Amino acid sequence: MKESKLVVGHLMNDELLVKSFATSKSFDWVKWLDAEELVEFFTELFELLTHISDGKKDAETLTIFLSEWRETALINSEPDVLADIAEAQQELAAGGGRPWEEIKKEIGLNRQT
Repeated sequence: MKESKLVVGHLMNDELLVKSFATSKSFDWVKWLDAEELVEFFTELFELLTHISDGKKDAETLTIFLSEWRETALINSEPDVLADIAEAQQELAAGGGRPWEEIKKEIGLNRQT
């Protein structure tokens, strides 16, 4: 089995620079992010790393960040889940569904403890 690689590129002074590198098994999930998600992921990652280096955030924040993005990628790897999400979005756009406040009342999430 071939090892996963990530291809990264940037355009500078009208010159496109592209490089591929192997990813570790623990980050194999990155392959399931689409192009827009990859841009968002790396933008947020660089911003978070800057905050960590400035002492404004800690390593636990990075762990949570990576975990959340991993979950997004794993959802992307499941075509049935993506189809269900798309169907639900279409239903909501067509005026279907029920308000979240109504559902919370129905299942008892609005109760005071």
